[in-house]
Amino acid sequence: MHSERVRWKDRCVHRIVAAFGWGCRRLSKRWALRLGSGIGMLCYYLIKKRRQIARNNLQIAFGGDLTHAQRTAICKASFINVGKTCIEFLRFPKLNAENIWHDVTVAGAENLHTALAGGKGAIVFLPHFGNWELLSLVYGALIPNRAKAIAFPLKNAPLNAYIWRHREQMSLKLIPRKRAIRETLRALKNNEAVGFFADQNAGPDGVFVNFLGKPASAVRGPATLALRTGAPLLFSLSIRQPDDRHHVYISPPIHPTPSHDFERDVETYTTQLLKQLETYIHKYPEQWLWLHNRWKTQPYS
Repeated sequence: MHSERVRWKDRCVHRIVAAFGWGCRRLSKRWALRLGSGIGMLCYYLIKKRRQIARNNLQIAFGGDLTHAQRTAICKASFINVGKTCIEFLRFPKLNAENIWHDVTVAGAENLHTALAGGKGAIVFLPHFGNWELLSLVYGALIPNRAKAIAFPLKNAPLNAYIWRHREQMSLKLIPRKRAIRETLRALKNNEAVGFFADQNAGPDGVFVNFLGKPASAVRGPATLALRTGAPLLFSLSIRQPDDRHHVYISPPIHPTPSHDFERDVETYTTQLLKQLETYIHKYPEQWLWLHNRWKTQPYS
């Protein structure tokens, strides 16, 4: 009986989200994004826990470099960016491999092709920045049938299927987290690009690096796989423009060289990737996902 209630609740949530998405696609882009801004601000005021986490993170990252008013403004803008990103995500079915370029520009596409020209695939480090969800469509359009990304399936099966359809609509395929290692190795062997959203807290099993001035637990996967397989590392993110178009950046490839100290190598290359993210956070602080408890896990003293 309990499992049936859970399934019924899951179906209801899925239908509500699907209906809301249908409505968002009937709005003009201008009004849809206004709705997203409003939802972001509503969440800022209603979700006290996430608001406090964001404020604490901003204090850690910027300390006395910003006034209280400046940190509050960035915090609000970050919530608004998340609201807009959610609405844009629900409007993904309106996009295809041709019209997506009306709202998206790409710098560094040649870097992706150069990385794949080596024949060992490519590992792409992706942060929760700008409209990060858009990257699934961009990479699917840039390299049709040669892009994959690691994803955590939701417990709500019908909602998960709905979200995965949106992400996979331009040929990119998602790899469930529990099959990540095996499927990633297969993809690299097939000379495909595999994306990792690897900027969040990795818990006690992560590699500790200095990030925005404080030790942070980072995902080992991208650097470890690059060192083990010889696949190059790329850093890529989407930057929201003032007119709500998007600029996607793809860095030149990093070719990790293993040394006698593998753990130090993982730390070194993970730090290189996060240093690139730091540059963009300082330039566009409102576009990073401050709502996540990034420094939750700290090294043992």
